[in-house]
Amino acid sequence: MHLKSKFRAKQRGNFTVEFAVIGIVFSFLLVFSGDVIVKLSVKGKLDRLSYSLVNVLKERTQLYGEDYEITSGEARALYNIAQNSLVRTLSSYESGRFGAFVEEQTFRDIGQPNPLNTFNVGTRTCAVEASLAQLTNLSVVTSWGRQATLYRVTFCYETNNWIGDLLGENFTTVSSSSVMIGR
Repeated sequence: MHLKSKFRAKQRGNFTVEFAVIGIVFSFLLVFSGDVIVKLSVKGKLDRLSYSLVNVLKERTQLYGEDYEITSGEARALYNIAQNSLVRTLSSYESGRFGAFVEEQTFRDIGQPNPLNTFNVGTRTCAVEASLAQLTNLSVVTSWGRQATLYRVTFCYETNNWIGDLLGENFTTVSSSSVMIGR
């Protein structure tokens, strides 16, 4: 019996140490999960908005006749629509964290793009991997014999950096981009 009690005395702190380690790992997992859930929620809202508003641009011929060129006022109107939607759907919305980037690629003739028309709207500058001018292969020739205009709407929002603060990294920008062929 004397041997058993000797081993028990050496293991007295094991439970406390193991509980502390598991507690830290579990806390880290909760923070990580919470951060991912918040970012996925914001991403879903931005996806819905970018897709909806690029469709509004696509219908330019229905809304503005034969005017294919976006103006800065129209880009600002898209931004305001998106901002108003986010105010209603995102409880922690801050206007200083939201930005929009609107692009339009028109063509003077088949295979001959005009200079890219872009608008940065809002306090944040949204980054895109490839310019819409590099995606001209997505455009098609319409039944009227002209190359269709391409539109892209990109929204970005700066979220809180829960997990990044723990890791010393910066994982804050959530963005969504939608491309559509015009009529």
